Amino acid sequence: MLINVIDVGSVNTHSAKNGRQYQSLEVTYKNEQGQAQSKKLMSFGSKDVFAAAQQWSKSDKVNIATEKDDNGYWQWTRVLADGEVATVAPAKSGGSATRVAGSNYPTADERAQTQVYIIRQSSLTNAVTTLATTGKAVSSADVLALARVYEGHVLGVTQEPKAESIEDLSSDIPF
Repeated sequence: MLINVIDVGSVNTHSAKNGRQYQSLEVTYKNEQGQAQSKKLMSFGSKDVFAAAQQWSKSDKVNIATEKDDNGYWQWTRVLADGEVATVAPAKSGGSATRVAGSNYPTADERAQTQVYIIRQSSLTNAVTTLATTGKAVSSADVLALARVYEGHVLGVTQEPKAESIEDLSSDIPF
């Protein structure tokens, strides 16, 4: 990471709870995107970077190697020479994580099928809720039939429940 130094604060001495002393200093800089940021460096961190930072002055351009620590914070690990590129260290992991070659994202067909599953589940839930309001015992066939009607409506396919016999048809003749 190439930084443009804006300011280097003075070295401050601190005492830890265990009585040991350490030093810190704050570097204000512009990152590669031109955004102003600051980084607090500690003497017990990367000693080389801490020592080098004490010599930096305004407008210095410094090439820094960075690495994510176990807590997820980016740490400055060393000062690189001009034009040198930092090698990427392998990620530290506690488990046996493996990298998957290729995309982990579902395809358009898989996403469409997932949506159908969601619609079906919702239709079943709503069919049970609707039929429960009648106060009568309902069969799974009744629930599935009504769920198919709801699913068809959502998907734009109008499906009327199929009648098993002539008596199951609703009357369209007014009395």
